[in-house]
Amino acid sequence: MEDQYPPSTPLIPDLPDEISLQIIARVPRSHHRTLCHVSRSWRSLLLGRLLFTLRSSLHCTEPTLCLNIHTPLIETQTDSSRWMVLNRGHSHSQPLPSPPLATVHSGCTTVGPFLFVLGGSLSGLGAPSNVVQILDLRIRRQWSLGPSMSTARKAVAACFLDGRIYAIGGWLGSSEVWAESLNPFDTNPQWVPIDTPFHLRSDFMFDCVVLSSRIVAKTLAHPGLVAYDPGQNTGSCSAWVLMPEGLKLGWTGRSAVVNSVLYTYDSVYKIKGYDAGTDKWRPVMGVDIDLPTFAICVKLVNFHGVLCVIWLQSSIENNTNEMVVNWMGLGVTDLGSEGLHGSILWLENVAVGVPFGSYILHGVVADF
Repeated sequence: MEDQYPPSTPLIPDLPDEISLQIIARVPRSHHRTLCHVSRSWRSLLLGRLLFTLRSSLHCTEPTLCLNIHTPLIETQTDSSRWMVLNRGHSHSQPLPSPPLATVHSGCTTVGPFLFVLGGSLSGLGAPSNVVQILDLRIRRQWSLGPSMSTARKAVAACFLDGRIYAIGGWLGSSEVWAESLNPFDTNPQWVPIDTPFHLRSDFMFDCVVLSSRIVAKTLAHPGLVAYDPGQNTGSCSAWVLMPEGLKLGWTGRSAVVNSVLYTYDSVYKIKGYDAGTDKWRPVMGVDIDLPTFAICVKLVNFHGVLCVIWLQSSIENNTNEMVVNWMGLGVTDLGSEGLHGSILWLENVAVGVPFGSYILHGVVADF
């Protein structure tokens, strides 16, 4: 999936490569494009897995927020979907290249600097697909095709946990494989089916998070909420469990896990966090800002340990039909009996150049 660093000549003259690696790993990512021109060894290092692993161990990774905004057919005569990056302090988004195959209702997750788009309907057609598309978010920012899933899927839940990518549920083709997983770093990566009891299967997956080392998926139909524990997978269906009723009933919108707490959004409490000890949801107080009425319009992500809230709204300033993205960083403090208290760390408006009626399909963070 990526180049390997060839230790041929010293990275920095008169210094052991072990020390040079420690130095290069601490350089901010904004300088990596320039550093690629130093030598072939530097370029290979900057595009290889070794640097990501080292930056992770040194806690030097930086988050990149990727948005996928969809404009339906009625607005533009043709369905369109745009990928883009939001950067703090920038008033315009940074466009990303379009994937080789246009899909809607795909699943999406990140692994280090790689963005994975799983399945979906090709070119807006109704039939699901098994295609896997991968965007390398580093210097080259190029798409490639990954190993196809064993089952065609759309509206699929996708996530990454303990070295594996998981594809769960969705509208399937004729296959009986409801869930499967992939190690993207294998020499010859292949999707592996996961045994799943029939009574837990659902067609439309609404959301998916990793919570307490479990993959928790929200469905729009029965059973409402399912969880998979990879650590309990013994080749049978015992790794699948139902989750508490309070968690299921209160999970009303898009969600994110930050510092082991699950947050979601609804039009009543706005932003709320789940307390596993009491099986109840608590509103995040102190966030005095108008947010959309419909929970589906708001996306939550974990932005490097900060709860990030993202939504689209009409542009007021330039009198056009275009929309802007608002994104807000929240620091949340648990005050015990006084509940959860949020403080706004930043609130920015970003021009994204999409017409009224567009909506956010995906919001994911790549940390590398």
